[in-house]
Amino acid sequence: MKYLNRYIMMLIILAGTVSCNEDQLFEGELYKKVFALISTDDYNIFTVVHDLDLPESVGYVAASVGGSNPTETDINVTLIHDIELFDNYNKDNFDMDAAKFAHLLSTDKYDIDSYSFTIPAGTKSGRMKIRIRPDGLSPDSVYFISLKVDGFSAYEVNPDKSDILYRVMIKNQYATQESTTNYSLRGSLNNVQIPGIKPMHPISRNKVRIMAGTIPFQSDIATINQSAILLEIDDDNKVSISSYKDMKVEQVDDDPNFPNIFKIEKDDYGKQFKTFLLNYKYTVGSTVNQMKEELRLEFKEDKY
Repeated sequence: MKYLNRYIMMLIILAGTVSCNEDQLFEGELYKKVFALISTDDYNIFTVVHDLDLPESVGYVAASVGGSNPTETDINVTLIHDIELFDNYNKDNFDMDAAKFAHLLSTDKYDIDSYSFTIPAGTKSGRMKIRIRPDGLSPDSVYFISLKVDGFSAYEVNPDKSDILYRVMIKNQYATQESTTNYSLRGSLNNVQIPGIKPMHPISRNKVRIMAGTIPFQSDIATINQSAILLEIDDDNKVSISSYKDMKVEQVDDDPNFPNIFKIEKDDYGKQFKTFLLNYKYTVGSTVNQMKEELRLEFKEDKY
């Protein structure tokens, strides 16, 4: 019995020691102060949609500190350009298909006044400002600014979140690159009534792109260049229709029901709609087609 009691006591002491070590490890992880650049997915992408209505708009690269207790000292962070993550993104997603590669944003399209920022003591986050000039960017391309942490003054950085691909997307008041902007279609092609859905893409402050007639949109540059048309909306909401690249198109202005205008209207239930009323002819091969279409999109005031 004496030996049994000793054995039991040893087990109790051993269990207590293991429990204490586990608690210390847990508390060490719980209170450990590690900062990370804020991003999503395996490629550490952070997306900001920039408004083409503005010549220049501001976005941020942000960092956040983990741990249950507040920091006791400032964390001064410095970033530098680094394309390793960018190259991995293209290689992993597109292999050798260079036509589909993402692009590094041209340096004439942005300014970073300072590559250093601070996460102040006692706070959880800090950020670095990026000024973007989005005019001229294509809705068919992916643009990144590729950055990584080069130095920091305190604590630790999460090695898996120490770099970032800042992605620039564009929008205007008619469409956005962030998601597919689908307008409902009502109209006629060569006097045959057609319903449907038509994607619209932002091009500049007052220009958008659609496919001519009922030609389906394909995310293929050759198809887009061959079959897309431009809508330019002036300050009086009149619409001018022209070719995007290669499509032969002619605006028709003699129909009061489709007078080539843009307007915002409400239905009987108070819902708001962005509406285009368009009339044009376009040529495919040797065939000239006439398209009369109403494009309509329900929206809320806070959405592009």
